[in-house]
Amino acid sequence: MALFSKDEEEISEELLKKSMDASKNVQEVVIDDGENIDLDKDVNNKHGLAYLTANGIDAEAAIDILGDKDSFVNRLRNFVGLAKSKYGRLMEFKANMNMEEYSKESGELKKECNYLGINNLFLMAKSHEQKSKSGDTNYVIENFKEYEDEIMRVNKIIEDYIN
Repeated sequence: MALFSKDEEEISEELLKKSMDASKNVQEVVIDDGENIDLDKDVNNKHGLAYLTANGIDAEAAIDILGDKDSFVNRLRNFVGLAKSKYGRLMEFKANMNMEEYSKESGELKKECNYLGINNLFLMAKSHEQKSKSGDTNYVIENFKEYEDEIMRVNKIIEDYIN
């Protein structure tokens, strides 16, 4: 059973495309003498949205989807634990060559990444979901390290942001 209906998949793809297009247009913020600095726009402030955007997380698109910044931050907090749990299961299912369950875990990770504007990991999770669903164990094995590294990188960025 597919995680998304065709309409939901099309919507998901459209949101990703818009999010990625918006990310391309982000420019580095120049900080003035310290007065009236918006911390959300300071790329060096690990607690600002610009920090997330500079590290590949389209926070603005995610906030638009989720409705407000508080919902976004709460979902980010939950994502850290979710991603660690998914990562452990992905490793287990890869080791056991259980591509059916591996595909489900990747699909769930993909869905959450889509809502949070985590575009690169979304694309990796989608690819791993599709390849494992079709039984392509070679792809999973050959590309797992890159997938693993991206999960860890994203978690580190989010942990920096929320702590």
